[in-house]
Amino acid sequence: MSPIILDAEAGQISKELSRRGIPAHARVHVTVELRDGDDLPMAAIATAGRAFDWLHDEPDLYSEADVIPAAKT
Repeated sequence: MSPIILDAEAGQISKELSRRGIPAHARVHVTVELRDGDDLPMAAIATAGRAFDWLHDEPDLYSEADVIPAAKT
């Protein structure tokens, strides 16, 4: 297996792979490095990874009624 290194915009990856003879149905392993200091926010990573999707089915444990006002000092 020979690695292929692409320097392309995300929207052009499929086109670049096709241009290099990789069929559209081929399974690929991809590592992404963002250029120009563009870091993904952690919330976007968590959402894209769907790690917290199970929380949608969990009941809410607390509500506004559970809030205790802070004591004034």
